[in-house]
Amino acid sequence: MGPIPSEPKVYLNAEQVSGLSVLRKFGWRIVCVRRPSASDTTTILINKHSCKLGVLGSDGILRLTNNLQIRDTKKKHIVTE
Repeated sequence: MGPIPSEPKVYLNAEQVSGLSVLRKFGWRIVCVRRPSASDTTTILINKHSCKLGVLGSDGILRLTNNLQIRDTKKKHIVTE
């Protein structure tokens, strides 16, 4: 299973879909959807301009954090904020 599902909106609620559509206009994109179970998912976004990471909350609001780590599979190292 890849980091981004083929249909990520399946894992998002209505508020998250709405929030994501606004955030995309400001350079945010999905970097991964953590899926330990179908009902418990975490959507991680990255900003293409600043490379900042954030978590898309269930209320559709992006929460920036310094505590996220993602693997960069192309460079084989950990990317942190």
